[in-house]
Amino acid sequence: MIHPLTELYSVMNLLSPMRCICFTLLLVCVGAGTVQGQTDRLYPTEGEAVIGRTKSLGKNEIVMSVGGKDQTFTPSDVTRILFQGDPAELTRGRELVLEGQYQQAFDELKKIDVAKLSREMIKADAEFYLADVQGQLALSGQGDLGAATKNVIGFVQAHPDSWHFYAATRLLGDLAKAIGNYDKAAQFYGYLGKSPSRELQIESVYQIGMIKLLQNELDPALEALSKVAGLKPSSAGERRLQTFAKAGIAVITAKQGQGKEALDMVNDLIVQLNPTDTQAAAAIYNAQGASYQALGDDEGALLAYLHTQLSYSTHAAEHVEALKQLVELWNKVGKPDRAAQARGELQQRYPGLSG
Repeated sequence: MIHPLTELYSVMNLLSPMRCICFTLLLVCVGAGTVQGQTDRLYPTEGEAVIGRTKSLGKNEIVMSVGGKDQTFTPSDVTRILFQGDPAELTRGRELVLEGQYQQAFDELKKIDVAKLSREMIKADAEFYLADVQGQLALSGQGDLGAATKNVIGFVQAHPDSWHFYAATRLLGDLAKAIGNYDKAAQFYGYLGKSPSRELQIESVYQIGMIKLLQNELDPALEALSKVAGLKPSSAGERRLQTFAKAGIAVITAKQGQGKEALDMVNDLIVQLNPTDTQAAAAIYNAQGASYQALGDDEGALLAYLHTQLSYSTHAAEHVEALKQLVELWNKVGKPDRAAQARGELQQRYPGLSG
């Protein structure tokens, strides 16, 4: 077999000196184009992938050089960036994170030797996703909440202007909430309000409102959630936040002793429910359970929480809440064996969250 370089030199020998120079320049241009073609790919939440060179990554702005011109993106409008030089484990790990396959993602990402990665951008991305999956596993009861929190804080301290900053601070809020440190959770969620993204600003208000609800501070919780529910949404994400806020308002209404009004609210949400949004459905049926409890209807509450237990078990926080309520309700209706089953599922499936 003839080596490609040998064949190339043979071709050049057949050319005149001038044509040889031109041919050489052509090869240089083609080679340069090939190098430049090995660039980064940015995937926005809407539209086609953007191919170019990543000039800067910040928590409020990403700049890509595309065809010699700069394009800017808000990080919350970007799902992922594939960098030139990414190891295969990072590429697979990112995809698995987006699919919610956190254990498989962790199995891939932990193979990466971060110190050997070629670009600082790639190192930071690998560090984020590794901290992220460990946080998500802890939130599903399959990891240590304290250790996960330490990992995410370490990432934020090392990369305070990362394009993942707001995702990391949201995760810290979720972890603090799961631990029961509600003041710290509210502080972390407050950072979302500083984002240039209107949707994240709205989420900040919603999350802080839900923290107030967990603290049983019903009036400030209602004030915050009513702000979200009363906005004119400009995106599907904002409409989704409104649905969650309305479910939270129904729970507040139930806690205020207005079970019938709360149930009416929930039933309206069920009618409008997006069947593909299973997390919203879980939140709504848990709110229905709280509404029935406010009316003293234990059987109605059981059915509502059972709906979450059996149909929406992929959402850990809502599933855990339903199981905890079922443990109490089964005992109230005189079925301790069913209460023991619910408690067993809670302890076996969510060892880190069953307390």
